[in-house]
This record gives sequence, structure tokens and C-alpha cells, in this order.
Amino acid sequence: MKKYPGLFLLSLMLCWSPAQAENMIMLRVSHSFDNTMILIKEKLDDYGYKVAHIQKCDTGLSDSGYKTDFYKSIFFGKFEEMRHLTATYPELIPYLPIKIAIMQEKETVLIVAMNPETLSPLFPSEELAVQFARWESDLRAIFEEVSETQKLEPLNPVTFPTTINQH
Repeated sequence: MKKYPGLFLLSLMLCWSPAQAENMIMLRVSHSFDNTMILIKEKLDDYGYKVAHIQKCDTGLSDSGYKTDFYKSIFFGKFEEMRHLTATYPELIPYLPIKIAIMQEKETVLIVAMNPETLSPLFPSEELAVQFARWESDLRAIFEEVSETQKLEPLNPVTFPTTINQH
């Protein structure tokens, strides 16, 4: 857990925040974990975002005694946008890139992101207010598109022939 104090604090905020609906954007889907990951990555790409990193969080939580199924965080953004924002507002660096947590819970998958609008009181800038509103709008639209995806084909592993034909 020492490696992931931010995720632990985010989890605590999820559990005990009285205004969690405003602070977090959440969606529960019945897709498989792998298909949800694929869908999220496709939708991020559709909106012009690039995945910077995918972090597996299960190991750190398991090492601390927490029982999890699957749990990953996707870090993403638009490169030039992130470069501009971190150069202009270096105090934003701890909050970037944007993150989505994806967690398997029994037969469903929970997708969670911090609502970027919650940063507005910390950074009173008109430019940032517009940016946070756009990120919120994009996240809500991405989550909505994931929820509207009715049926996905199951992922099939690649199979190779067990015998080799010799000529």
C-alpha cells in the first residue's frame, strides 16, 4: 500500500464522501473485465486521448491484505494539452494525467473516475474551468458510450495447431 497512497485515499473518499456522486463519475457494466478495458481504450482514442500507462493495482492491494478480483488504472491524456497545462500550471502535475479505475466485482465491472470539476475550487482560473468542464463532459460521454454497448463478443485466445505438417 505504500506504493499506492493516492489510490488508497481515493478509495476512502469513495466510501465516505457525503457528496460522492458529484466528486466521482461511476458506471457499473456487465461486460467482462477484458472487454471493458478494450472498450474504454477504444472510446478514449475516439475522443482524441492517448493511454499513457495502465497500472495493475491488484498486487499492491493483495499484499496489504485486501481481496480483489481485477483492478487496473488507466492513465491518459492529450500530449500537447498535458504539456501546455503542466508548463502553465505546474501545481496541476499531481493530478495529471487523468485516471480511470476499472475494478471487477463479482459479475460486474465498476468504472470510476474523479470528476475533474472538483479541481475547480483548487485552481480558480477561467482557462482551467473550461478545461475541467470539457474533461468532465468527455468522461461522462465515454462512460455513457461504454454503457450503451449492448453485447460484446467474448475474447478468444489465439490457438495454434498442435501438429506441424511436414512436406
